[in-house]
This record gives sequence, structure tokens and C-alpha cells, in this order.
Amino acid sequence: MDTSQIKRRDAHGLICVTLDVHLWSGRKRLRKEALLAKNPEFKDLPPESLATLGSIKIADPDDLAPFTRLKREAEKLLNTSGLPFLGTTGIPEGKLDRVYAGLVEVKAKFDERRHQLHRNFENRVQEWRNKDDNGRWAHLINDIPTPEYVAGRLAFGFHLCRVSAPSGEDANPANVLYGKQVTGLKGELFADAGREARILMERYLTGRDSNGAVRPREKITQKTLGPLRRVADKLRSFSFLDSSVGPMAAVVEHLLALLPKDGPIEGVHLVHIWALARTLANERAAEEAAAIALQMESPSLAFESMLSKAGDTVNPPAEPLLAPRPPAPAPTSQPQGGGGQAVVDDDAPALVGLF
Repeated sequence: MDTSQIKRRDAHGLICVTLDVHLWSGRKRLRKEALLAKNPEFKDLPPESLATLGSIKIADPDDLAPFTRLKREAEKLLNTSGLPFLGTTGIPEGKLDRVYAGLVEVKAKFDERRHQLHRNFENRVQEWRNKDDNGRWAHLINDIPTPEYVAGRLAFGFHLCRVSAPSGEDANPANVLYGKQVTGLKGELFADAGREARILMERYLTGRDSNGAVRPREKITQKTLGPLRRVADKLRSFSFLDSSVGPMAAVVEHLLALLPKDGPIEGVHLVHIWALARTLANERAAEEAAAIALQMESPSLAFESMLSKAGDTVNPPAEPLLAPRPPAPAPTSQPQGGGGQAVVDDDAPALVGLF
């Protein structure tokens, strides 16, 4: 990739997004003298030069938790749409409208929560003092900041920009460094695909049996394909990074198109999912598969090539992927000869047919 390509691609393909979010902890430093005022038995506490007493919550954490949740919601939006780039999140230009609308929506929720807290702050602090668990220590909940101060500490913003090569001279060393950083986005892209593939295998393609051993499932549902759909979408969105990325996206889309549209997924379809997941989970193997896909005439031929190269990785693993839990004692009321129940991970959506 030469400098002219870098300039053209990041000018027309990549938007950098930076979150600018400020939260208020709702805590203040707990001092020894505050404890001694009503608790003289604490007089022998070590000096502050040796140990600190930590902090005290002067506001109800439940009033502040929504701000943290909204910050995480914004971070999730960026992570699912983009890749880390130069200290920001780089998103494809085609995702700009959706990401911008999502961030505007999160900001509106954040600002509404901030205004609500500002209106009710003094009452909420008093209610926090009066809570049963806090009554004995209410004297420590003092020196409360003003509602205006707290509202000023809470802020949600974001910045969007484009970046370009720093110098107009192609051979400038700064441009060479910048070119390496842009090229590194391809590695971030396949690393992201690898993380999704490992989530697919560890959470959804496997499950624990009645003895706590992790084994492959015999069936999965449509909802478990989320990681593969996200991989296909992100590869397609970032296809401008490298000529092999688009063909690899087509391979993932080809597999998804071969799967049944409803009902459980099993048999050869499940084997094919395992093969693709294993390939994507190994970043080097994924990049090699992408390079081969670039040379093939169609995604179906590229997929067949990937299957042939997968070899012994096509079959699900016979050994556990995770350390088994100690077997739980069998309930005494269970009838003799009863079959084991399908084990469903707490975070796995509607899994069926483990073994």
C-alpha cells in the first residue's frame, strides 16, 4: 500500500470517533477524625502516612449506575462497528450515520439522567443518609457538593474526524510510520474476527454435560449465529483495507447462506460452522484463507478450499475445551435410568441438543 492509497482510503473510507465521557464517583475521602467524632474506639488506627481509610459513598450508587451503563452502551456501539485506531475507534464511512445516530441517542439519555439527578440531588442524598444500613454512619455523609457541581462533573460527548498522512511528501518517514499504522488495521480486523470465533466455539458450540465436562453440542439454534454474522458484517464494512478482506467476507456470507433459515442447525452444517470457526480463531490461518479466497473464482470454491485445508480441524474437538467442573452429586429423587438434561450456558441463547 503506497502513501497515495493511504491518503485516498482514509479520506473516503475511515472515520475516527473518540468518546469524551466524564463520570462522578459519588465518593469522598474518609478521614480519621470523621470516624473519631462518634467512634472514639478507632483512636488507635494507623496514621495516614501508613494507611488510608479509603472512601465513603456520599450518594446512592443506584443514582450513578445509569451513567456508567450508558458509557458502556456507547463503547459497545463503537466496538461492534469499528476497530482501534490511533487511540480512537476507526469506523467505516458506511457505518457513520448509524453510529452517529446511536451516539446522539445515548447522549440524550445521559443528559436526561443528568438533569433528573440535578433536580432531585439533595432529596436523594437525604434518602441515602436515611437508609437503614447508613443510619449509624449518617454523620459521615457530609460536605456534600452542590447539585450544580455534580451536574457539571457528568458529561457525555464525542468527536468525529478524518485522518490523513501527515506529510505531502510520499517518502517522508512520518508517512512511512503512518502507513504501517493504517496497514495494521487489517491485523486488528482479523484479531476481532478471531475473538468472535472463539466466543462462538466456547459459549455456543460447546456446553457442559452432567459431569461438568465441556463437549460439542449436536445442535444449535439460529440465535447462536450472532458471532458469525458480526464477523461477516465487519469484514464487509472494512473491505477497503485490503483486497483479500472482501473475498473473506464473501466466504462467511456463503456459509451463512447455506444454513437452514429456521429450525435447529446440525449435521454437516454444524461441521461446516466448526471448520470456519476454527479457521477464523487462528488469525494466521484466517489471513491465509483470505489470500486464497482472493485468488478463487467464487466464494463457494474458496470455502471448499478452506474445508480441504482445515483437515482434522473440521471435526469438533473430542477433548474438553475448558477445565471440567467437579461433578455435582446426583439428586436422590432422580429416577433410575433417566437421561441427562441438556445443559444450557447462562449466556448462550436458546441452545438445544447438547450431545
